[in-house]
Amino acid sequence: MKITHTDRLGKKLSEASGENSVEIEILGEFGFEDILIFEMEPGSFVEVDIDPTFNKSIVYAPDGKIVYQLPVGPKARAYDPEAFKGERHLITMERVSREWLAKRRNLAMNSLDTRWDTGYFPHASANVVTRDEPWFEAKNAIDGHLSRVGHGAWPYQSWGGGLRDDLVFRLDFGREVLIDEIVIYLRADYADDHDINWESGVVTFSDGEKMPISMKKVEEGQSYAFAEKKVTWIELSELKREISAAFSALTQIEVFGRDIL
Repeated sequence: MKITHTDRLGKKLSEASGENSVEIEILGEFGFEDILIFEMEPGSFVEVDIDPTFNKSIVYAPDGKIVYQLPVGPKARAYDPEAFKGERHLITMERVSREWLAKRRNLAMNSLDTRWDTGYFPHASANVVTRDEPWFEAKNAIDGHLSRVGHGAWPYQSWGGGLRDDLVFRLDFGREVLIDEIVIYLRADYADDHDINWESGVVTFSDGEKMPISMKKVEEGQSYAFAEKKVTWIELSELKREISAAFSALTQIEVFGRDIL
């Protein structure tokens, strides 16, 4: 296993390796659009801790590689302003045991996800992103952060598609998993009627089954349990709200289940 730190042009700045875990200490400030490359055996599950402001994430890397370019400019506004700041950075990667993979957990969270196809999973995508602004990208709905009484940049990043009625959110796991519950946290910027809740929607599973759901105007997560099923992806679509001129958005989606070993 190996972690490599390069500049935006791919020039290697530092590197560290290990058998089942690896950590790298980077001294000094990061450069503009620096890149972190995590390498491991193809098909590996690794837990990555990339920054204190990020949630640790279990990532599945079918090709044995995770390439993460540090966000800058408008992209950085979807993250804590302190992310990747300072003169000392400790980044770790650890192989995940089969025993842990067999346990029930939230299979959706990946704080390292980015908007476009990454080659590692879980990965969120959507057919529409409000004004193409980073703080409304689908990846925000699986970053593990739950602040939801406002809207816009950090800490209220969410997936939003504006006032469209044809929205589709997709979550790819990159392999077959067994799931039995979905929890949805709607963005709850209900002050002055900025937000309104979606009242209904449809969850489509990769096996073709559809599950209609109803949603309420609440801040807490809304749970939808079902008999355990094998899937590779899920989609959320047919989202309906009562007032077409009010916004609705998804702060977080959690999908509980386990890996198939």
